[in-house]
Amino acid sequence: MTEFAALATPAPDGTVTVTASGELDMTSAPELITVLREAIRTHGPSRVDLDLTGVTFMDSTGLQVLVAANTDVGGGLHITGTSPAVHRLLQLTGVLEEFGLPPGRSS
Repeated sequence: MTEFAALATPAPDGTVTVTASGELDMTSAPELITVLREAIRTHGPSRVDLDLTGVTFMDSTGLQVLVAANTDVGGGLHITGTSPAVHRLLQLTGVLEEFGLPPGRSS
């Protein structure tokens, strides 16, 4: 099992980048929720860029966190990178385009 970690970094242009790594599941999802909500509350970004390149596994709980966070920023959650496993889950559930990813292509 890979330890989960998430870090929010505000940018001068008013966006926030959140970088996550490890396994995003029922036990680690609360940590991502906390980091995302704290970043949104503190910085009030127009957009949140979420890098999931380092996330080796994600289940439906992780997917629920992404959908909820997207709602929290008014549809402004953009996934900037995914691991193959995460990309496949997003593709299978039909939400690639909702998060700004092109359909059918691995990033």
